Amino acid sequence: MGILDELVNENGASLVRSLTGAGLSSDEAERMLPEATGRVVDAASSGGLDFGSLLGGGADVGKLLSKIDLSALASATGIEEAKVRRGLEALIPVVISLLHDKAGGADGIGALLGGDSGGLGAVGKLAGKLFG
Repeated sequence: MGILDELVNENGASLVRSLTGAGLSSDEAERMLPEATGRVVDAASSGGLDFGSLLGGGADVGKLLSKIDLSALASATGIEEAKVRRGLEALIPVVISLLHDKAGGADGIGALLGGDSGGLGAVGKLAGKLFG
């Protein structure tokens, strides 16, 4: 089982709550979660993001969102695009925080992702590991 799968399995309820807190129904949140996590990892693999900013829900959340095809995610999940955007804005910092905690801090997550503690550029190299 990959690290991302573990995070979703261990923290699914809190991840769904972050989505419902952003205005999605429970059904929409459960449909969106697996698809969204995959797309977030794909987008993060392109690099150029500051982990600290993502962790705090800062400007790089918007930068990461710009790398995700929201229309395609909306189509894949059957959820309107505005809700998908709000859901991702709420989900990204939570997923990053859980990954940070699981890795034992910034140095741990940097090592886990194969880069330094400040970036997520190496996520693509680990996509197979993250998804098992």
